[in-house]
Amino acid sequence: MAIEWPPMNERGPSVTETSIAAFEARLGATLPADYRAFLLDVNGGQTAANHSLFSIRKDRTILNSLNSIDHPDEQFDLATRWQRARWKLPKDVLPVGYDDGGGTVVVVVSGPRCGQVWFLDGVDPRPEGSNPRVDWFDRRDVSKVADSFRDFMTNLTPLDPP
Repeated sequence: MAIEWPPMNERGPSVTETSIAAFEARLGATLPADYRAFLLDVNGGQTAANHSLFSIRKDRTILNSLNSIDHPDEQFDLATRWQRARWKLPKDVLPVGYDDGGGTVVVVVSGPRCGQVWFLDGVDPRPEGSNPRVDWFDRRDVSKVADSFRDFMTNLTPLDPP
């Protein structure tokens, strides 16, 4: 059964199962099934205004854009964004999108939190001088936003309330 995704203002370029498998090989991990389905059906882009807000603790933020596989613009290309962020992001997360304030939406691709969606409010979740015993998911500037990518997308709310 296909997943019904929220309306999109823009979608990424069409991708194939082969393109996704090649990306997974580079990543060294299998993408969660719902995120993989999203890439095949929609492949990133920008959600419509009636599906743009998500909650972070007691605040809300605007989802700016979701990265795409094989996007011609490096700014929106999933592989390029992952490659550039590898040195500063935890190895078990994939930067799948960002908000209007420079925060990063990530999907966990391995470990006990695999499949969950988190928001990293800070630019660097492991700043120099931080306590090495504090895991990335326990930091104050990191918030879990959904148990799955599907939940994240279906819980987006309107930018302007009706």
